[in-house]
Amino acid sequence: MGDAVRDATLLMGVHGVLTRHPWLTPPESASASGPPEDTSDSDSGVAEDASEAEDVDVFGLAVNRAEAYGWSSTLLGAGMELGGSRWGHNDAGEDWTQDGRVREIGWLQVDVSSCLNRQRLPVLPVATVLGDVLRQVGDVRVTGVHTVAPVHLAPDPAAALLYAAHWYELADPGAARDITVTVSGRDAGLPGRGGHVRDEALACSYGRMTVEPESTAVNLPGLSRSPTGKVQTEGMRRALAFRCRVPVWSLDAAAWTTEVFVEALRATGTAEPVLITVSY
Repeated sequence: MGDAVRDATLLMGVHGVLTRHPWLTPPESASASGPPEDTSDSDSGVAEDASEAEDVDVFGLAVNRAEAYGWSSTLLGAGMELGGSRWGHNDAGEDWTQDGRVREIGWLQVDVSSCLNRQRLPVLPVATVLGDVLRQVGDVRVTGVHTVAPVHLAPDPAAALLYAAHWYELADPGAARDITVTVSGRDAGLPGRGGHVRDEALACSYGRMTVEPESTAVNLPGLSRSPTGKVQTEGMRRALAFRCRVPVWSLDAAAWTTEVFVEALRATGTAEPVLITVSY
């Protein structure tokens, strides 16, 4: 249990359907039937160099994007370390099978910096990096997000979540959507804190989200069947579930919802990593 409490891993997986841009589609998968055609003089947009398309992956693109934002870097040694780095890269991956089914289209695992004064867990930055990467590769329809969050490293967010809630004041009233949130953990007392968690989630969403209890047996069609993180979630059990109404459905809104529940859990006594899922 002590190792679990000290674990600084944050892992986020984005689920949905990604349709790769035609110019990034490997030639062998560009056509489902018929022999390959000579496209040397055409403008079909399909990558002519197979290795160019096959070398595209979440890890490399995420490292690139995090470096551009100044959130993390892989440039180490000789004074090249990034001061104030939000995380260290651990691993990343994707499932870009082109079959139209919900899959875990991108995931990123990082080691959260614990020495930065009052910096919240980098839930939104990690989601932003993943969103940028996925949109660079194809057209994306996000249906769910799962996050292993080291709640013990989360500071009191004070006014930060107030600003986050204000971001959705301009949302189209007709864009509100119902979503499902679940919480899994190793804490045996977590199921008994459901009412308090709900109250805290309502408080720190500042009227921009409704939160109602849901059966923990609820189905989550927005998530793929085998989310990444078996090692990080070993021993965790689904303890809480909620039906929430959010101003809009997006990857950003899923990250905000995750942050709301991280704070609700922290404020009600959770002091170890948990698994939070948000499903549309």
